[in-house]
Amino acid sequence: MSSDSLQILCTGDVHLGRRPSRVPVESDELSARRVWDRFVDTALDRKVDVAVLTGDIVDSENQMYEAYGALEQGVRKLAEGGVEVVSVAGNHDHSAFPRLARSIGTDGFHLLGQGGTWEEVEVSSRDGEGSVRFVGWSFPQATQHSSPIGGLELEETGVPTVGVLHCEAGSSEGQYAPVRRGALARAPAEAWLLGHIHAPNEHREAGQLQLYPGSLQPLDPGEPGTHGAWLVEVGPTGATAEQLPLASLRYEETTIDVSGLESEEDTENHVLQAIREDLAARSEERPELAHVAYRLTFEGRTRLRREIEETASRMRGSLQPEVDGTTATIEDFELRTRPDYDLEELAQGSDPPGVLAEVLLKIETGEISDEDAQELLRRASKATSTVHESSRYEPLRHDSETREPPGREDLRSMLYNQGLLLLDELHAGRA
Repeated sequence: MSSDSLQILCTGDVHLGRRPSRVPVESDELSARRVWDRFVDTALDRKVDVAVLTGDIVDSENQMYEAYGALEQGVRKLAEGGVEVVSVAGNHDHSAFPRLARSIGTDGFHLLGQGGTWEEVEVSSRDGEGSVRFVGWSFPQATQHSSPIGGLELEETGVPTVGVLHCEAGSSEGQYAPVRRGALARAPAEAWLLGHIHAPNEHREAGQLQLYPGSLQPLDPGEPGTHGAWLVEVGPTGATAEQLPLASLRYEETTIDVSGLESEEDTENHVLQAIREDLAARSEERPELAHVAYRLTFEGRTRLRREIEETASRMRGSLQPEVDGTTATIEDFELRTRPDYDLEELAQGSDPPGVLAEVLLKIETGEISDEDAQELLRRASKATSTVHESSRYEPLRHDSETREPPGREDLRSMLYNQGLLLLDELHAGRA
């Protein structure tokens, strides 16, 4: 680090008050609160100059209880350790975060842009050799359909500048502050630290760093991969960024080839071995990792499709292997296997198995154009929409993967998989 640069530890979308979905609920190690504490300790251990929070630190479902205590304690601890905190409010914490900020009342905490106006603060490094100007804008309400960049008037001062914004970068329209990346790049800033998108993304636009740190702890299977904080260094020559994996949880998608397996016992042993091998590698690479939630995709030719489905369903509810202190569960699975007989040959027949095989081939290739197949999709769509709109489905709407009813491709996959199971039964009877 050069003497005139600042070190920043950046995170966003912590959602204090929410717990990750489809993982063991009794494990406090997997809570957002626990990883937030790790973020605070990391900032202090590394003696960074500034901690930047890009919004949605508080989850709107639990604004004033777990969120308040965790946020207040963390910010006070950072300030007492000499780390300045710069933040903006997002769409989830647009009302809660300002209230919490006022109650914290410490000089080292800067919530920028309250009420939807641009605000700036200049922060010096610990040694006083360098400084950075932070400019930020906060959500005044839960939605913002226009770009806030239009209200930004930023003059060049010779001091390196970092923008902090909760937004939908790369969009021209949307509900959550849509901003074109070119508009961000035209601002005289070395970097933009952004919130709202939970997938980490380090992007360069005309040489300018535009960083989504992503969620600190993944919150559902729609957030796979490595999560944590980002160490950003900003100085007169620009900005660099490095991800620091801090999350105790990882959602992982794994493909398992079941070709050649002869029994349910073979399947169970094969799945367990694959998970243990992957878990051992991840545990060695990421000591902070406490749990991996796997989504398995089964591929290959097999006559055990129904047996594999039953085995995977049973393991999803009970399997919890552990390797070097890191545990695992199966949160979901998908069957993409093909039967060990020839669908094309079977479809030449006019009996029920032949007719079903022909329909499945059309679904597989996307050639669903005849009236009967379209009616099948319409009925499936109506049935799944009815379930999705049911009040009993409400708890699942907080999961990014189940927030919306299944789309056309999801319906095709569901129909194809169920059709193969039925065809296995018909084909067995025919044989």
